Amino acid sequence: MWDSKLFKTGIGILLLFSIIYIGSQITFVFQPLIIAFEALFFSFLISGALFYITFPFVDWLHNRKVPRPAAIGIVYILFLGLLVLFVLTLGPILQQEFIKLAESMPEKIVEARTFLKTLEESAFFAQLVDLEALNIDNIANQIANSVSRAITQIATSVAYILDFTANLFITIVIIPFLLYYMLKEKGRNTLPGFVNRNAPHGYADKINSALAEMNRLLSSYVQGLGIVCLCVGILAYIGFQIIGLEYALILSIFIMITNVIPFLGPFIGAIPAVFVGLLESPLLMFLVILVIVAVQQLESLLISPQVMGRKLALSPLAIILIVLVAGRLGGLLGIILAIPVFTVLKIIAAHIYEYIQLNREKDL
Repeated sequence: MWDSKLFKTGIGILLLFSIIYIGSQITFVFQPLIIAFEALFFSFLISGALFYITFPFVDWLHNRKVPRPAAIGIVYILFLGLLVLFVLTLGPILQQEFIKLAESMPEKIVEARTFLKTLEESAFFAQLVDLEALNIDNIANQIANSVSRAITQIATSVAYILDFTANLFITIVIIPFLLYYMLKEKGRNTLPGFVNRNAPHGYADKINSALAEMNRLLSSYVQGLGIVCLCVGILAYIGFQIIGLEYALILSIFIMITNVIPFLGPFIGAIPAVFVGLLESPLLMFLVILVIVAVQQLESLLISPQVMGRKLALSPLAIILIVLVAGRLGGLLGIILAIPVFTVLKIIAAHIYEYIQLNREKDL
C-alpha cells in the first residue's frame, strides 16, 4: 500500500494543496515580489516583443562579421530613424485630425443625439425595443454624469496620475536596456548553457529542444502578427481615403492596434469607423463596412496564410475558446497573451507526454 503509485499520487496532491493553502495565508511575505513583478511585467513584455522583431536583423549583421554590440547599436539607430520618419511624415496629419476631432466633438455629439432621437421615434425601432424601458434622454444623461464623475475622480486623484506617469517613464527607460541585454545574451547561448550546467543528467537535450521550439514559434507569431497588423492598418487607411472618411489615419491606426487581439480585434477596431461613417450618412457607413470587410477578407485569406502560415497548428474554434477563457480570467491582457501562452503550455505538455511515453516503453 505504502509503495503504490495511487498512494504516492494522493500524498503529492495533498502536499500541493497544503502548500497553496499555507501560501494563501502568508500573502504579506510575497507582497514585495508581487509589487516588483507588477512594476517590471510590462517592461519585460514589451522588450520581449521587440526582441522577437529585432533579433533577425541583429543576427543578420552579426553573421556578416559585425560585432554584436555594434549590430545592436545599428538596429537601435535604424529604429530611431524610422520613429523620427514616422513623426515627421504622419505626425502633422495626426495633429490635424486630432485638432479637427476636438473641434467637431460637440457637433458630433449633437448629431449623435439627433440621430438617436430620430431612431427612437421611428416605427421600426418602436417594434423592436420597449421605449418605456429605453429612453434616449436618460441614457444621454447617464453617460454625461458618468463622464463628469470620471473627470472629477481623475482631477482629484493627483497621486494616482503621478504614480502612473512615473511608472510609464520607468517602463520607457528600462525597455532599451532590457532589449539590449536580451539581444546581446542571445548570441552567447546563455540559456542553453545554463540548462546544460544545471539540468539533471539526460534531461538537458530535451529541455533545450523544448526551449528552441518555443522560441521558434513565439518568434514566428510575434513577427507575423506585427506584419499582419501593419498591412491591415495600411489597407484600412487606403480604403478610408478612397471613400472620403474623416479621421482616416486615426481610425486606421486604431484598427491596426486592435488587430493584435485574436478574432475580437477586427470587430472592436471597426466600431469607431462605422460610427463616424454613420454620423456622416448611412451610405458612408455602408462604404466603411465594405472597406473593413474587404480588408479583413484580404487579411484572413491572403496576408495571414502567407505571413503566419499554419505554424501554430490551432483551429479557429480552438483559438476562439482560448480567447474567451483567457478574457474571462485575465481581461484584455489575457486575450492578447492567450495564444502565445497557450502555445508555450502546449509545447511543454507535448514534451512531458513524450517523455512519459518513452519511459513506459522502456519499462515494457
